[in-house]
Amino acid sequence: RSDISYVRTIITQGDSFKYFAPVSEPSSSWKNLNFDDDSWLQGVSGFGYADGDDATIVPNGTQSLYTRIKFNMSDIDNLVSLILDVDYDDGFVAYINGIEVARANINGTPPLFDAGTIVDHEAQMYDGGKPERFLIDNPDNVLIHGENILTIQLHNISTTSSDLTLIPFLSAVFSAPTSLGIDPPDILGLTNGNLHTNFKISSKSET
Repeated sequence: RSDISYVRTIITQGDSFKYFAPVSEPSSSWKNLNFDDDSWLQGVSGFGYADGDDATIVPNGTQSLYTRIKFNMSDIDNLVSLILDVDYDDGFVAYINGIEVARANINGTPPLFDAGTIVDHEAQMYDGGKPERFLIDNPDNVLIHGENILTIQLHNISTTSSDLTLIPFLSAVFSAPTSLGIDPPDILGLTNGNLHTNFKISSKSET
């Protein structure tokens, strides 16, 4: 069959991000690849506080957190689809190269830096659950050959919230083998396509 696929995770838990907790509205260019983030802090995902799954702990009551991570997509010609999995508390907006590709539980385009989320939303992974999946339509429209950037603005429901979480995964499905990324973590449930035949062998007499 021709629809054999090869899944690779490009961004995974524990990867290093630049991050910033704003106290005023940041420049709209913060989402762009060429934005100067030298003054931002650096830490590994997950981000947050109070859930026990936070590799980078931010202060209790943080209202919003802006994160940036660059990734390579040199095999873009064989790209079939792009998948974003996010474990979050309470809401977020995600962008690739400055273009919004996913959001959950937050209003505003873009949301203001001090915006609260619509409702309270609990992270899942720390309690044995899975991150929420977002399929990115038409990835060719947002990706460029070579270096790209995923940026996510995370929002809390309020400054009195008891917890905050962000753990993103970005995976890509290719039509041919590639050296990009890593095998998908088991928690994502993404597997490479298997070869299929259009016949079967009887268990009674055939070999």
